[in-house]
Amino acid sequence: MAHHFSPIKFDDQGHSQDSVFSILRKAILDKKLEPGQRLVERNIAEQMGISRTPVREAIHKLILERLVTHIPRKGVVVSGFTKADIIEILVIRTSLEALICSIAAVKVRPRELERLESLNQQIIDEHGKGNLKKSNQLNDRFHEIIYKVAESPRLYDFLNTLHEYISKFTQVAYSKPGRLEEVRVEHKGIIEALRCKDSAGAEAAAKRHAENSCNAFLEMAFNSES
Repeated sequence: MAHHFSPIKFDDQGHSQDSVFSILRKAILDKKLEPGQRLVERNIAEQMGISRTPVREAIHKLILERLVTHIPRKGVVVSGFTKADIIEILVIRTSLEALICSIAAVKVRPRELERLESLNQQIIDEHGKGNLKKSNQLNDRFHEIIYKVAESPRLYDFLNTLHEYISKFTQVAYSKPGRLEEVRVEHKGIIEALRCKDSAGAEAAAKRHAENSCNAFLEMAFNSES
């Protein structure tokens, strides 16, 4: 069954909180738009109550991200993810996380370290209560603080581009038994390296954390494959 999009809501100034691109991208990552499904520009525009121009621009960006593909005589279709695609994204994430933590180490302040400590415990507490969505949001916030501390706009933008991918992968990785306690320890290692202004240590801790998250995701997502 084709996914139906709700009309976009605009405020008094004519601005919308969600862009067409983010709506389509989220629908693909949430698998509401299945691999092979066609994206018909006219239909999407009518459902969202907007002109076709922003839909066309959004689809172009999705093509650049390889989330959709233009097939001659068929149109634009959802690409889906292969295992190789996911591994590539996770490898890129690992490198960028390590780099941004090394930069953040020389800029972090005591109040940000306190916030990271608090979030690290809250992640565990909320997960223990069964609030998985909240726990994942807190994990996003933990890393967001580090991204902002680094004060590297371009690197921040690169990581932000991967944010929705990473968030989805994190949810799956967290389902591995014992993984959450590992995350707590890994986060603590990152915090301690930041506290010591140890760029090399922060880079190593962040890389270790990202690699372990990658391995946990692959194990949970593809454990049925031999």
